[in-house]
Amino acid sequence: MKLPIYKPIWIQLLLSAILLANISSCKKRSDTLTMTPIIAEINDTLRAGNITKAIEMTDALKKRALINKDSALWSEAMVQQGVNSYYLGNAPLVLTSSDSALMWLERQKPSKERARLLTKAYQTHGAYYDQYYFNPDSSALYFRKAVDNAEMSGIKEDLPQAYSNYANAMRMAAALDSAAFYYHRAITVADSIGLGTEHYIPLYNGIASVLTDMRDFDNSAYWWGKSMGILETMSQYDKFNTLTGYGNDLYYREDYEGANNVLLRLRNMLDSVPGSRWETMFTNVNLADSYIRLGETSKATDLLDSASNYFTEEQPNPVVMSYIHTLLMRVAMAKGEYEHGINLAKIHPEADTLRLEQHLARLKTLEELYNSVGNNRMSYVTRCRHDHLNDSLRSEKLKQQISALNARYQRDHRILDLEASATRQQANIYKLMAVIAIAIAIIIALILFYVIRRSNMRRREQRMMNKIVSLRQENLRSRVTPHFIYNALNHELYNEKNGKPSHLDALVHLIRRQQIIASEILVPFSEELNFTGDYIKVISDSGRAPIDYTYNIEQGIDLEFLFPSMTLQILVENAFKHGFSTLAPDAERKLFISIERINDSHISVSVFNNCGTVVSKAEKGGTGLKVLVETIRLINEHNKEQTSFHLDTNAEHYGLKGYNATIIIPNNLKK
Repeated sequence: MKLPIYKPIWIQLLLSAILLANISSCKKRSDTLTMTPIIAEINDTLRAGNITKAIEMTDALKKRALINKDSALWSEAMVQQGVNSYYLGNAPLVLTSSDSALMWLERQKPSKERARLLTKAYQTHGAYYDQYYFNPDSSALYFRKAVDNAEMSGIKEDLPQAYSNYANAMRMAAALDSAAFYYHRAITVADSIGLGTEHYIPLYNGIASVLTDMRDFDNSAYWWGKSMGILETMSQYDKFNTLTGYGNDLYYREDYEGANNVLLRLRNMLDSVPGSRWETMFTNVNLADSYIRLGETSKATDLLDSASNYFTEEQPNPVVMSYIHTLLMRVAMAKGEYEHGINLAKIHPEADTLRLEQHLARLKTLEELYNSVGNNRMSYVTRCRHDHLNDSLRSEKLKQQISALNARYQRDHRILDLEASATRQQANIYKLMAVIAIAIAIIIALILFYVIRRSNMRRREQRMMNKIVSLRQENLRSRVTPHFIYNALNHELYNEKNGKPSHLDALVHLIRRQQIIASEILVPFSEELNFTGDYIKVISDSGRAPIDYTYNIEQGIDLEFLFPSMTLQILVENAFKHGFSTLAPDAERKLFISIERINDSHISVSVFNNCGTVVSKAEKGGTGLKVLVETIRLINEHNKEQTSFHLDTNAEHYGLKGYNATIIIPNNLKK
């Protein structure tokens, strides 16, 4: 299976800012609730790039609010000061300004005007945590509050920005299904109220970036195409973000030459823009990454040298430098200087503020380096850290909570011991005996309290671990759900376009059943087999020869044994996508599913399909096979009897050659 390509860190940083730079982007409103005219003028000044003038106008507004003792105007001025500070890059003032406004607004009675101001304040707060603190959970929390208040205010023009900010936070938190939902929602609202072209720029870029993250390149190409289609109407800032995102999409497609061309176009544009040294250096880092992938390490080295000097001396940024060091490790690996690459990791440890994706990129590079020098032990250790990083981070939080509880208990215990000692010194022998008895009772009570507390902590920890497992399961399901729906809908569109019978009724029934079983990691095999049969009915009518689909169930097998949900459908989907697609249109297509007992404890489920070309080794796996492997790994973590998956690319059945995929699963599998 193809290893994932990790996104360069600066792309994460820049795309996180795409939707935040225009927090107050609507000048005219159809609603009777309109922003203060001076605020609209300040926002126009900001969009024109005159930050100094915007700050002067905001300061004048604050003075007027103080003179008139107008708390509402003061609150709006403080929110605007937070927006100004965001443009200026003054992180502390962003937070203090929005906090000042929130302290007053949250005490007021609910109203549409209060909701309008809270929308803006919460967006500013969320922007702070997203851009400066790199905390997706906090940014998502505040952007969610902004969405709620934008809906409450009734001002439709505020909704696209609120939805897109929240969608961006969901994307940073890897909740790609939620991100896609809210981007689409933002675009729908924008269409309904007829917003200008400039308002669609962050929306197009946002949904395109989500689809890039999902590796749905067909649909991402559509949205990047719409964004690139209005490139000439964009400001230099928006052009920078759009070309960056489009280059990132090509990078993920492994079209490194295409990505390199886009980035060179971007750098040529930046050469003509005064004051764009920061953006140029970021582009150089990304260009270096593409050059490394193209094998042009000398060009990459020159770019990394200039960028390293800039982000060390002129604009110190430990986060960017940490990723530059990772790229330098890759340069060393490309040159065969494996020990030098490992030493770079020791000399330049990761920055504390790195996001999870950058930790994973560093670990992946180290794993390859250790493999190259034959250090299998460190390669294995690094791989384990890579695979379990999310869980270990959560465990660290639990450890901190437990340490705090233990420290509190020890402090209380020491205080009680000191009090008991002072009492014993002042009392006579009779009182001393009473104190000892009381002390013993207290100690027993503390022991009981401690035992009960530890028991409660264990239960809380178990609930937390169960929640983590549940979230991991939900993540696996959400990864396959859009992939399946896109494929099925594309097939129905193909039928409609070519005048063939439509199975939309069957498709609706199929998707409804898929939504039910996708929420479960394990389902009875009978449900899985029925679901797959419906899938074959929907997908088989493609203008080719009919499908010869049969299945055989060994006598005595009860089909109610638990089976990983939607995995059989994944194997059948691959048969259509990678097997039957290689056959001539009139060639016979055979699909055979076999359910057999291996021994008393295991059952084998095999899917065979003939194909036009048989290769000597398995092709790179797509989204479906990745999800299948991850699902099996998750199941094996919680079951003693292990599930396995095998792919035979030179199988023979019916006298035909083809692929045979086999899942061997325990018949006593537990959820």
